[in-house]
Amino acid sequence: MLTPKWLPTYFLFLLTALSTVSAAQGVSFMNDVAPILMTRCAGCHGPKKAEGGYRIHTFRFLSAAGDTEESPLVAGTPDRSPLWQRLIANDADVRMPQDDDPLAPQQLQIIAQWIREGAVFDGPDRDISFQALMPPRQHPPAPEQYRVPVPILALAFSPDGKYLATGGYNEIVLWDVAHEQPPRRIGNLPQRIHGIVWKSENKVLVGGGTPGEYGELSIVDVTTGKREKVFGTFDDIVLAVASNPAGDLVAAGSAGMQSRVYQHGSGQMLWQARVHSDWVTGVAFSPDNQFLVTTSRDQTAKVHEVQSGTLYTTYNGHRKQLGKFTGRFAIYDITFDARSGAACTVGEGRAVRIWNPVMAQKENGDASDMEGRFFKAGHTRFIEHGLKRATLTLAAINGQLFAAGADGELRQFDIATAKPVRTYRGHSDWVYAVASVPEANLVATGSFDGEVRLWNTSTGTLIRTFLAAPGLTP
Repeated sequence: MLTPKWLPTYFLFLLTALSTVSAAQGVSFMNDVAPILMTRCAGCHGPKKAEGGYRIHTFRFLSAAGDTEESPLVAGTPDRSPLWQRLIANDADVRMPQDDDPLAPQQLQIIAQWIREGAVFDGPDRDISFQALMPPRQHPPAPEQYRVPVPILALAFSPDGKYLATGGYNEIVLWDVAHEQPPRRIGNLPQRIHGIVWKSENKVLVGGGTPGEYGELSIVDVTTGKREKVFGTFDDIVLAVASNPAGDLVAAGSAGMQSRVYQHGSGQMLWQARVHSDWVTGVAFSPDNQFLVTTSRDQTAKVHEVQSGTLYTTYNGHRKQLGKFTGRFAIYDITFDARSGAACTVGEGRAVRIWNPVMAQKENGDASDMEGRFFKAGHTRFIEHGLKRATLTLAAINGQLFAAGADGELRQFDIATAKPVRTYRGHSDWVYAVASVPEANLVATGSFDGEVRLWNTSTGTLIRTFLAAPGLTP
């Protein structure tokens, strides 16, 4: 068992003081201890990194032995608990957190008192990440004035087409499309915004967070400028959001490999899944509301039954071994063509895949016909987009498909014929977001360098360009 070389004077005082704490001042693990561990320890002992073979992101991992094969917690006795000994060790090579300042005396007092009181877990599930169980964060305000532009990772037009919402730093910004009014800013939101969906004229679904640390799915009232409801928090940033055609369900996918569906009205989670082995990069409901399709860097698209979350099938069309478009490619986005009901997926590689979930399930078959299926072409149609680098975003509107990505170009195709319509050039950086108002012949693109461009889809001409960074002068 590890024994610290010596205890600083204030640690000795701390241990003496703990014996006089009233039982009425009991420590809650979820409210008091978990936030400290997630803030100070999860970077080295989390789901993606486990120094010493030890993880602390769920209670089951926290209470399990690491490489030392010693139980880290001895209920009732901090002095005999290796976790406590690591926290107060004087040797910088032993103390946790390493390469950082030690925990504050008040934080140490909370942890020691919790161990003395029995190291009780007061959360609902020992296997769920603490991050997902903790209350939503209170986010800081957006900067009054941007000093540099931020990447535009999400944008969406309001239902009436009058406003374009863009993701900023701890905010979304509503830009007047007619350029007659100053932008409206809605702050105190997650650090990065990766998904925006208008639910109504004054309600917006927002997904985002802090990479590697926190994710959130919420509803924002653009009239009051307040976060109205938080559906749930995630242990990593939310990368994609969607609303179903009926408007009663919302979905999110995260870099923590999670997919979730919530009831919009009650805010209750309908189901969650962790069936991908890498980031969930896209989520989309089928037009008939039967399926939710999620895409991932793991090169697969998973088709879930909407109401139950049951895995209906896996689409492996981005892992082709035969034919013209062979290769294994990460998938970065998913959208549905409302006219045909077909799913459209894209990422690395030279083509957009157009496919049907039901037919994909039939083609998957079972082990008995595996050899025959290997030589069948399948039902997938391909739109060769001509982009040289990764395609990051898709939008399907009125039978037209818009695709853009690392080339800095937006390309438009007719889905039925798979033929190109036109190319929109002008961005000098990666294009991460695209949105359209077909009634107004309008499409918008947003790029990594903070630039937004509005285009006329009937002529292909540029209408307007601006930096989506309030207060920043180009």
